[in-house]
Amino acid sequence: MASRVDRAGVDAVWRRAMNRRRGERATDSDASTDDASTSDRALRRALSRVDILFLGVGGIVGAGVFVLTGEVASRRAGPGVAASYALAAMTSAITGLAYAEFATMMPEAGSSYSYAYAAFGEFGGVITGGNLVLELLIASAAIARGWTSYAAALVGASAEAVRLNVIEGVVVVDVVAGLVVGAMTALLVAGAKETARFNFAVTCASLLVIALVVVAGSTKIDVANWSPFAPYGVGGIISGAAVVIFSFVGFDTVATCAEEVADPSVDLPIGILGSLGICASLYVIMCLVITGMISYADIDVNAPFAVAFTNFGMSWVASFVSVGALAAITTSLLLSMMGQPRIFMVMARDGLLPPWFSRVSERFGTPANATIFSGIVTGVMAVLLDINLLAQLVSIGTLSVFCCVNLGILIVRCTPEDADWSRRTPPLRRALGLLLSSLAFGLDYRQRGSAVSWFGVLCLALVVVSTLSFLTLPVVAKSGSRKTFRAPMVPFLPAVGVLLTCVLIGGLGAMAWIRYIVYTLACTAAYVTFAWRQYEHQKASSSASSGIELAETGAADAADADADADDVALLPAPTQSAPAHHPRTHST
Repeated sequence: MASRVDRAGVDAVWRRAMNRRRGERATDSDASTDDASTSDRALRRALSRVDILFLGVGGIVGAGVFVLTGEVASRRAGPGVAASYALAAMTSAITGLAYAEFATMMPEAGSSYSYAYAAFGEFGGVITGGNLVLELLIASAAIARGWTSYAAALVGASAEAVRLNVIEGVVVVDVVAGLVVGAMTALLVAGAKETARFNFAVTCASLLVIALVVVAGSTKIDVANWSPFAPYGVGGIISGAAVVIFSFVGFDTVATCAEEVADPSVDLPIGILGSLGICASLYVIMCLVITGMISYADIDVNAPFAVAFTNFGMSWVASFVSVGALAAITTSLLLSMMGQPRIFMVMARDGLLPPWFSRVSERFGTPANATIFSGIVTGVMAVLLDINLLAQLVSIGTLSVFCCVNLGILIVRCTPEDADWSRRTPPLRRALGLLLSSLAFGLDYRQRGSAVSWFGVLCLALVVVSTLSFLTLPVVAKSGSRKTFRAPMVPFLPAVGVLLTCVLIGGLGAMAWIRYIVYTLACTAAYVTFAWRQYEHQKASSSASSGIELAETGAADAADADADADDVALLPAPTQSAPAHHPRTHST
C-alpha cells in the first residue's frame, strides 16, 4: 500500500512539474491584461513608449562597456573585445526577437520565468526564474562595485583605497557599493514613473558623455594598437563574449515591465529591440576607441576609459568620463534591480513564494516588499564579493535563460494551448535534441581550442536535423484578439540562438559550471520538496474531507433512525382483541 502511495505521490509531483496551466491562462493576452488590470495586486500602467525604450538603454549601456571592457580586453580578447561584444550582441538580438514575441503574447511582469512556464511547465519556470533572479542579483552587485571604482577615480583615488581585502579575490568589502544599492532600492519603491524619469535624465547625460568619449578618443587612436586584433585567438573572443553577455541582460528588465506599459504589443518590441540595437552599436564603437588609444596589455581593469584619458594628459575628459560612467552605471544598476522584485512578485502570485512577495504598495503602486528584500540581498553581495568572480558566475545564468527562451518559442509555436502530454512530446523531443547537440558542439569546440573536429561536424549536422524537424510539426495559431509581434525565420533564428548560447557556455570556466550545477540542483531539490509537501497537504485535506463527509453521513443516518423511531412511537396502539397477549390481564 505504501509503495502505491509513493508512486501516486511521484506521479502527482511529475504532473505538477510539467503542468502548463499558468501558461495556458497567460497565453491569452486579453485575459492576462484584464486580470492584471483588475487585480488588487496589479502594478500601475505608468510607463510610456519613450520610458520603456530609455529603460532598456539605461539598463544595458552602463553594465558592460564601463565595467567589463578593461578586464576582457586585457585578459581575454585584446582588441578583439569589440568582436566579443558584437558576438554577444548578435546572440542577444536573436534572443530579443523571441523575448518580443513572448512579451506581446504574455504581457506579464514575469519575463523569462513566465515564458519558460508556458513552454515547459512549472518546473521549467522555477529553474529559469531561479537562474534569472540569481543572475540579476549578481549583476546588480557587480555593477555596484564598478560604481565604486569610477567614483574613486573621479576623486583621484584608487578603488583599493576604499575597499578592505579580507580574502584575496573572493571577499573584498565595499561599503560604498552597499550604500548605492540602498539608494536605488528607495527610488524603486517610490514608483515606476519616478524611476523612469530619473533614468531618462541620467541616461541622457551618460549618452552625451559617450559621444564625448568617442569624439575625443578617436583623435588619439593608434591603429598599431589593433594589431594583433585577436592575440588570444578566436577562443579568446568567444570567451570574452561569454563574459560580456550579461552586459545585455538589461533588455530583460523591459520585459518585466510588461504590466506597466499602455500598449504591450507595440511598446515592448520597441523597447527590447530598440535598446539592443542602440547599445550594441555604442559598445562596439567604444571598444574600438579604447583599444586604439592604448595597448590592450596596458588597459586599466577597473576604470579603463578614465585612466586612458588621464595618461594622455586629458584629465578634463577623464573627469567627464568618470561622471558619465557613474551615470551609466547608476542607471544600469537601477534597471537591474528593477527586474528582481517583479520576478519575485509573479512567482508569489503563482504560489511558489510566500504571498508577502506579491503585495503591491497601495501608495506607490510598486512591489515594495519584494523590492526591499532584493535590495537587502543585493547590498550584502555588493559589499562582500569580488567583481571578477561575480562576472563569471552571472554569465552562465544569463546564457541559460537566453537558451531557454529560444527553445521556448520553438515549443510554443508548435504546441496547442490545451495540449495533453502526447501532443506536447514531439516538440519537446526536438528541443531536447537541439539542446544536446548544440551543447556537445560548444563544449567540443572550446575544448579543442576553437577548432572543429569530426565530432563537432557530427554535432552540427544533428543541430541542422533537429532544427529542420520542427518544420514537420504544424504551427499552432494562438487565440486572443490582441495583435502580437511574431519573431521572423522560426525555427532557424531561434536554433541559431540556441547554438550560439551553447558555444558561449562552453567558453566559461569551471567555477561557472559548478555554480550553475549546484544552484540548479538546489532549485530542483527545493521544488521537489515543495511539490511533495503540496501533494501531502492535498492528500491530508482530501482524507479529512472524506472523514467529515462520512461523519456527516453517519450523523444523518442516526438522525434518520431517531426520526423513524419517533414516528413509530406516534402511531396508534393496536386493538386489544387477544387479552392473553398482555401480561397485565393475569395479575388480577
